Amino acid sequence: MSFHLDCFGASREVGRSAFLLQTDKKIMLDYGIKIFDKSGEAKYPESDIIPDFALITHSHLDHSGFVPAFYRNSKIRWYATPPTRDFCEILWKDSMKIMGPALPYKGSHFKKALKYWSPLLYNKPMYFGDTTVRLHDAGHIAGAAMLNIEYGGKRVVYTGDFKLEETQMHAGADTIKDVDVLIIESTYAQKDHPPRKEIEERFAEEMRETLDNGGNFLMPAFSLGRTQELISLIRKYDRNIPVFVDGMGRELTKLYLRNPSYIKDAKRFRKDVQSVTLVKDMQDRKLATQSPSVIVSSAGMMSGGPVLGYLFNVNSKSKVVFSGYCMEDTNGWRLQNEGYILKDEQELEVDLPIEYLDFSAHAGRKELLQFIRAANPEKVVLVHGDSPDSFAQELREGYGIDAIAPVIGQRIELDD
Repeated sequence: MSFHLDCFGASREVGRSAFLLQTDKKIMLDYGIKIFDKSGEAKYPESDIIPDFALITHSHLDHSGFVPAFYRNSKIRWYATPPTRDFCEILWKDSMKIMGPALPYKGSHFKKALKYWSPLLYNKPMYFGDTTVRLHDAGHIAGAAMLNIEYGGKRVVYTGDFKLEETQMHAGADTIKDVDVLIIESTYAQKDHPPRKEIEERFAEEMRETLDNGGNFLMPAFSLGRTQELISLIRKYDRNIPVFVDGMGRELTKLYLRNPSYIKDAKRFRKDVQSVTLVKDMQDRKLATQSPSVIVSSAGMMSGGPVLGYLFNVNSKSKVVFSGYCMEDTNGWRLQNEGYILKDEQELEVDLPIEYLDFSAHAGRKELLQFIRAANPEKVVLVHGDSPDSFAQELREGYGIDAIAPVIGQRIELDD
């Protein structure tokens, strides 16, 4: 039987991760969607694939968002950690509400998908015929996993999204040794993130300065992962300033608390959450802007959510601080680069200071190289990056590694 990998997404692009690994089983590694695309329309992987089962690294929609589409034609099992399943339920439901009929699956498929989930736990092997699967903590968000797959005497590791460096919420991933084939994200293959301590101290200084001046410190934030990291980070540096958390991050924060074994210090995080206001209504929103405070609100790229309301209700002494990447042509990108947003098809200028502080939950260039060196693989497949071909060339010429930056639809033979 041929041992190979078919690439259906996240190949020379970020988004819609989908890879079909052929061992003695047909295994789908992630099955995501690409919500933000330059075309203005969402993109999906091939939809008529029926694997034996699916392994989902984590719940972000670019890795999990197309799983319900399986259940238009099949009843396969999909495996992931318990937090991933819980987060998926909320994120999938939200994507159906936002995208409506444009999303190529329905509520019945969503319900069936939840029914056919089975749990996988970190460091507990699962056996599927002659294939063994182990999950390792990816250090990305709660429940995120790297997949360690053994078949025919070979080890294939698929990292999904990962981070080696410790953050407030997670201890960071460990490297994996003795890998034959490494399928690794390459989001920041050409960029290193600033030193964590340095960026944290700058964050704390600017937060205090803004509040001392009488303004609001408004942080557009991804609901899953970043919102929880920011809550913990704010409380690390100040236990007393008012903090308001709005948008879908409220419910996802409660799910974090229900999965304490998947975060670094659950006891401390529970205290952090108890000390902030989880916004429930318009009265809370008014209260947030009536006096100096920190406001953490979705959406992270300002593509919708309560953050747009806050943007025009904070006072002139306030500051808008982004902590994550904004794709081109999103409101977050426009605001940082052109000083305006689009709302109801109107250009609205924003006369507030705008800043970007890099709190990425992805591995930077040094971490990618560190992981690759430790794995010492025969073959590297670079995925989840906009232009990984130059990194592949660097690995071939500088490290003597058989490195591939696949394109959509490419099959990679793993027996070589």
